[in-house]
Amino acid sequence: MNDSLQEIYNQIWNDHVQSIRNFCHANLQGRPEDAEDMLQEAFGLLWKKMLKGDVPQKPKAWLMTTVKNLSYEEYRATAKKRDNCSDIPWDEAVYLPRYTEDINDMLEREAESEKLLKAIDEKLTDSEKAMVVYDKVDGVPQAKIAQLFGKSPGSTRVQLHRLNKKLALIKQEKGKV
Repeated sequence: MNDSLQEIYNQIWNDHVQSIRNFCHANLQGRPEDAEDMLQEAFGLLWKKMLKGDVPQKPKAWLMTTVKNLSYEEYRATAKKRDNCSDIPWDEAVYLPRYTEDINDMLEREAESEKLLKAIDEKLTDSEKAMVVYDKVDGVPQAKIAQLFGKSPGSTRVQLHRLNKKLALIKQEKGKV
């Protein structure tokens, strides 16, 4: 193994590990262990690439693209399991409130969420609701959403932008609902 290759890798690691870790966590929200695995996998792929003599000119961009591609692969691999929640571990320490004010806050947020969901249900069509779920909840790429709805990527991007504005208006009106 070439010492200079190891030094280059170490420098890339030191310069970019925190931003790539944050990007992994953003792509796999609520699953920190999977995000850490993805971080390790991305840097492992970088090391393999470097061993072949190919050092990326922009390592941060290469790593972020790799993480994004790994996220898509993860999404495709687990898409079939999305309807089955039985394999999701329940951690009471994370989900249960500890104090009375936490319970009151939780109940208030639940009531506000219920009002918001009712307003969204009344003001969005089924197609619009599906697009919002794909975009906001599942994190499906816009190109894939366009493909699912049989639309062009440009029109899908515009429609999602308009839906975001519509949702913002609904949230503002929610206090009046």
